[in-house]
Amino acid sequence: MGRPAKNVDLSNSHMSKSEKEKRKNLENKLKGKSDNIKPAAYLNENQERLFYELVKELKGSDILSNLDVYILSACAISLDRIAFSEKILNKSPLNKDAMKIQDQYMKQFLRLCSELGLSPQSRSKISSLAESEGNKNKNPIVQILKR
Repeated sequence: MGRPAKNVDLSNSHMSKSEKEKRKNLENKLKGKSDNIKPAAYLNENQERLFYELVKELKGSDILSNLDVYILSACAISLDRIAFSEKILNKSPLNKDAMKIQDQYMKQFLRLCSELGLSPQSRSKISSLAESEGNKNKNPIVQILKR
């Protein structure tokens, strides 16, 4: 199975400027709006609080769209249930049911983090690509070629 496609801004593959621009426009079109990022109605109070916390932290990265509501809701549920199972484990560390539940929700949360680019590895890749893009713009040869 091949690797999943990356956002054009995160991709380090060789593309012409026009190809990159076309792909970026298409990605922005497919991304949709980000004007209605609200938690799903089925979230409880704590899950809703976690949802808004995630949204607040991700707002600055400008990666969220209205379509991410479902992934963010699932993340909030996972975090809530991990915390719940942790409370049980603090009282009874050998509770196998709580360990199993915590393990399942932790795996789910990590998969969802990968989808949203929240893992430390994803953030590192994003920052290194942003830095390399910034360095390209500072390069005098690149500046001359842009004229």
